[in-house]
Amino acid sequence: MIKKAFCFACLIALPVNAFSSNLVELYDQAIESDPRLNVSRANKDVGSARYDQATSRLLPQVSLSSTLTDNNRTLLQTGSSDHYKGEKYNLGVQQKLFDLNAWHDRKRYQHLSEESVARLVEKEIEVTTDLVARYLDVLAKQDAEELIVAEKNATKKQLELLKSRYKRQLATITDLLEVEARYDVMLADEIKARAEVEIALETLSELVGRPIEDGLPKLAETIGDFGDIGNLEGWTERALRDNPSLRSKAFQVRAQEAGLRQAKAVDYPTVDFALSAQKSDIGFENSQSSRTETYVASLNFSMPLYQGGSGSARKAESRALLRIAQFEYEEVRRNILKSLRASFLNTEASQARIVAAKNALDSAEKSYEAQEKGLTYGAVTVVDVLDALRERYRVRRDYRQAQYDYVTNWISLLGLSGELSASHVIQIDSWRAE
Repeated sequence: MIKKAFCFACLIALPVNAFSSNLVELYDQAIESDPRLNVSRANKDVGSARYDQATSRLLPQVSLSSTLTDNNRTLLQTGSSDHYKGEKYNLGVQQKLFDLNAWHDRKRYQHLSEESVARLVEKEIEVTTDLVARYLDVLAKQDAEELIVAEKNATKKQLELLKSRYKRQLATITDLLEVEARYDVMLADEIKARAEVEIALETLSELVGRPIEDGLPKLAETIGDFGDIGNLEGWTERALRDNPSLRSKAFQVRAQEAGLRQAKAVDYPTVDFALSAQKSDIGFENSQSSRTETYVASLNFSMPLYQGGSGSARKAESRALLRIAQFEYEEVRRNILKSLRASFLNTEASQARIVAAKNALDSAEKSYEAQEKGLTYGAVTVVDVLDALRERYRVRRDYRQAQYDYVTNWISLLGLSGELSASHVIQIDSWRAE
C-alpha cells in the first residue's frame, strides 16, 4: 500500500526549512485524516476479525463447566428430610472432522477480508489522485491571479504614460478611454481571481482537514517529465492485473463462489470428534449420588434429510448473488478500460500541448517586444501593445495549465493501473521553485 514506505521517504524528501503547506506534508495529513480512508481501515479490521471468527469454528473447542448445589430434600409421605451438597465438574473438547459449511464459510470470509484490503488501497489511490488534482488546481488559480495582477500593473503603467501623453496632445481620447476601461476590467478580474484562489484553498483544506491560509509554493517554470508513457496495451495489462477496484471486485466474486459452495454443503453430513471428562456426585434432578468420574470419547455424525426447502432457497440466493458479483466485476472492468484509455490519450495530448504552448509563448514574447519597440517609433498604438501583453499572459497561463493537465492525467493513469505511490507525490513536490 502507498502508506507503508511513505514515512521514511518523507524524511528524505523534506528540506530542513520545508514550506508549511508543501505537497508531501499535505499528502501525509490527507492519508492520516481522510474519513474515506479511516472508514476503509475500520472495514479492513472488520474483515480480518470476521475471518478469524470463521477460522475459529474449525479449531478445537474447549469448555469447562462446574455446578455446585446446596440441596434440602423432604419426603412428603414420611415427612423425613435430608440436607446435602453436590458438586459436578465437566471438561469437554470438540473438534470438527468434516464440515463443508464451516470450511467454505472460512474461505468466503478470507476473500472478503482480501477485498477489504484491496478497498483500502483503492481509497489510498483515490485520495492521492484527489489531493494532487486539488493541489494543482490551487496552483493554477494562483498563477492566474499572479498573471492578472502583472497585467493590471502593466496596464496601469501604460495608462499613466498615456495620460501624460494626452496632456501633451500626443494621444487621443479614444485610446485613453479604452485603456482606462481595460484597467477597470483588470481590477474586477483581480477580485474574481483572488476569490477563486480562496475557494480552491478551501477545497484543498477540506481534504487535509485543516485550514490552509498562506497559499502554496509555486512549481518551477518548467516542471519535470515522467518520461515515455509507453503504449496503451501495456497500461491495459497492468490495470487489469493491479487495479485495486477491479481486484476488490474479483475477491467479491470469489467470496460469492465460496458462498455458493457453502450453500451446497447443506446436503452433506458433518462429523465431529469429542472428548469429555466429568467428576460428579449429583444424580438425576440433583439427587444425592455416589461420586463418579466419567471419561467419554465420541464420534458424532449428523446428516440433514429434510429442512423444509430452506437449502434449495439458500442455493438459489447464492447463485443470484454470484451473478450480481460477476456483473458488477464486468461493469467495473469496462469503466476502468474506458477511463484508462481516456487518461492515456489525455496524457499524450497534454505532452503535445506543452510543446505547442511553449512555442506559442516564445512567439507571444517576441510579439510583445516588437509591439513595445513599435510604440516608441509611433508605428503602433498603446492599445496594440496592451493587446500583445494580454495575449502574452494568456499564452503563459495556457502553458502552465498544460503542464498541470499533464501531471493530473499522468497521476490518473498511474492510479487506474494501480501503480500510484508516495514516490510520485515526492517527485511532484521536488519540482517546487527554488
